[in-house]
Amino acid sequence: MLSPDTLSAAPPVPAGAHAYRPLDRLLHRIALGSRAALELSFDLERARHGRAAAALPLRPPVFVAGLARAGTTVLTQRLEAADHFASLHYADMPFPLAPNTWASLVARRRRAVARTPRGHGDGLEHDLDSAEAIEEVFWRMQCCPDYLSQESLCAHAPDAAALAAFGQFMALVCLARGQGRYLSKNNANVLRLGSLATLPGAVLVHPFRAPLEQAASLLAQHRRAIRLAGQDRFRADYMRWLGHHEFGLHRRPFRLNAGPPVSGDPDTLAYWLRTWSAVYRHVLDQPAEVAALQCFVDYDRLAQGEPGLRVALARRLGLAGALDGAGLRPPLPHALARGPVPTADRNEAEAIHARLQARAA
Repeated sequence: MLSPDTLSAAPPVPAGAHAYRPLDRLLHRIALGSRAALELSFDLERARHGRAAAALPLRPPVFVAGLARAGTTVLTQRLEAADHFASLHYADMPFPLAPNTWASLVARRRRAVARTPRGHGDGLEHDLDSAEAIEEVFWRMQCCPDYLSQESLCAHAPDAAALAAFGQFMALVCLARGQGRYLSKNNANVLRLGSLATLPGAVLVHPFRAPLEQAASLLAQHRRAIRLAGQDRFRADYMRWLGHHEFGLHRRPFRLNAGPPVSGDPDTLAYWLRTWSAVYRHVLDQPAEVAALQCFVDYDRLAQGEPGLRVALARRLGLAGALDGAGLRPPLPHALARGPVPTADRNEAEAIHARLQARAA
């Protein structure tokens, strides 16, 4: 039986997974590794806090979704600081579907965790109060067979029951944070943009970077994740439980149309450039009712400190405060971006990048 000391918010995954004690690891395996446990935690949360959450006056939600390594973490942090947003935090682990219930259980036993570098090796730091991409746990519980297989990550349309449950979930997160506007950082939401667009007032924010640079960063992260998983398998399991399949040991290629999934060797720059093109082509080619809700963000320009872009973005999202530029820094050129890629892949990516820049303008 788990001891009371186990009931403490576990630390975020740092550069080394040694920060997780054996009981922390066991609790994560129980709480996140079983669909039955996820469903039970969500049912208990709704039973205990659903009525209070349903009474909240909520403002339109914001969904940050694109492809990994596009500046989504920094952008989400800046957005959260600029309005009365509610996001899932590391403190909600390992019961992210029951944020109010879990918070009440660990209120007197929450462990102090200093800000530490996250496991990406990119210099960004996090702590228990950092917003993070944990929302996919909900969709994995609700719709996993519809979009996740051994072969690919597929675009899908959650049914009315799943969307209704998601509405309850957003309200529960807002209740837990004491705020009235839901903010999501979840790149996997590119798989369900049409459904998210049906949520009242939703805005879909799509950051992007120059294709070769972003593809090179993805390749580097894939190699890093494979290497770290070889040192500690818990890291790879953790990412799988959170529904992160973009890179690493449990990578799945995207299949966003009726054709085959993205093909190629994931240890090459060409594969990640094709992935970049497939994802952003899909995001661009949404029907008019979805396109009207999309907000494209050229992170390369935003990070250069153009104040006009921050003002325009704040106005587009109806932020309560100013969007400051703290932490927005231009990424350094990546050595892997100079690797060989087929001319056809390069040309396709450049054409898509030009379309993205036009939409962002």
